[in-house]
Amino acid sequence: MLTIFNRKELTICQTQARCQAVCAKLDAAGIEYQARARDRSSPSPLAAGARERSGTLGQNMAYNWTYTIYVRAADLEKARAALR
Repeated sequence: MLTIFNRKELTICQTQARCQAVCAKLDAAGIEYQARARDRSSPSPLAAGARERSGTLGQNMAYNWTYTIYVRAADLEKARAALR
């Protein structure tokens, strides 16, 4: 089981298709992973209400989400090799 204490960030993907491709490679290598999706248009806890002021005008909605993939710290090098 991955926890915040034994995981390392492997990569950050800008598209869902890229995230799925990376996850498929990790599955094929038998590496446990955790993928987190983050909506970049939602307000920050430090700047609450920023989205309401600026909206999404001019933003490319294809890049509205980021996907962070974590692996076990002990498997980090193995995961990097699987992505090459």
